Amino acid sequence: MYRVVIVSLVVLLSMGTALSVQRQSWNNGDNGARANESTTPHSSWHDAKKFDCLPKDVLMDEVVSYGPRGKENITVKKKLQELKARCRNGKLLDARNKEIRFFRISCWGHPPPNYLQIAERERQELEKLKKTYNVVVMACNRMVS
Repeated sequence: MYRVVIVSLVVLLSMGTALSVQRQSWNNGDNGARANESTTPHSSWHDAKKFDCLPKDVLMDEVVSYGPRGKENITVKKKLQELKARCRNGKLLDARNKEIRFFRISCWGHPPPNYLQIAERERQELEKLKKTYNVVVMACNRMVS
């Protein structure tokens, strides 16, 4: 009986200590993050601060292009590193100061009846964007499509 009470107290005390440490880090403004530790499955705090101009619907660990066995997938983070991207005046720029834009092509399991028109419209829109921006095309996962 005493063992159960003692073990319960130890567990409660350790939980209280963990909460206290987390609360302190929140009060310090870092949400418990360290510069090179991942805080969410999507990106680290450092990357989020470095690319705070990244569009809200684009995540750092999102796949831009899929490799043959999933091992060679290129993520947004890798692509931005390749492009030597950085934020300037709220815009995402590459090494040549050309603004970077993301473009999602339509992905279907079973294409709609008008898929050819949709694909043509997307192709035209993509060509227009490429004239002005460095466009990162977000590919479809071939395993899903």
